[in-house]
Amino acid sequence: MTHRLRIPLHSSGRAKPQSFMYFRMCARSLVRYRSLADQLNRLDHLDAQYDALFNEVEEAAVEPVVFAGMCVEATLYDLGACLFGSAFVEHTDKLDPLSKYFVISRFIDRADPDKSGITYQSLQALVSARNKLIHYKSKSMLEDDLTKILREAAKEHEQHIKGISASFRALVLLSLHFDGNIFEELRIIPSFKKPEYWRGVVPTELHQDVEWCIQASKEERVRAQSPPKKG
Repeated sequence: MTHRLRIPLHSSGRAKPQSFMYFRMCARSLVRYRSLADQLNRLDHLDAQYDALFNEVEEAAVEPVVFAGMCVEATLYDLGACLFGSAFVEHTDKLDPLSKYFVISRFIDRADPDKSGITYQSLQALVSARNKLIHYKSKSMLEDDLTKILREAAKEHEQHIKGISASFRALVLLSLHFDGNIFEELRIIPSFKKPEYWRGVVPTELHQDVEWCIQASKEERVRAQSPPKKG
């Protein structure tokens, strides 16, 4: 059984943009992951249910990162297409997400994003974790010593956890970076300019994440506008 094709009329003027759908999928999957991880942390590892729940958590841990990565790609493409036209996105389509973010920021803000800022750092953490999943490569455990294997596994796990933490927040920060007006009009992803624009879209469990992003984005904007300190 398959489902029918539907191409809705979209306020961006483009046919069937997917970024808003990926945004919702990321949000729901992050809520599910956190719930499952919380259940797992309350179980003893010798419990009969532990292994089955651990597998569920591992599977759920993939979804927020992948959906957020898909959302970033779709958002940057549609944003570029809506604001600058098809020729622009054809020229930039082969760039990685961080490079696209830089190019679009230069066109809109007339300045490069701050690489040390929370928006760039969140996108970078998300993209790194997403690439590890999409381009996953297994490793031999026969030639390396156990200490090295454990050290590398712990490093990759930490990178993935950072990607999960950054997944939904990166989408909110991306919207906030380009101000609410663009997304308020185009509806590519939610605008966070006013609470009424996002409270009905974002699961209640993630409202605190949104509030954190709004505050972090304000602080980042203030730092960007502050004159450099004289040495």
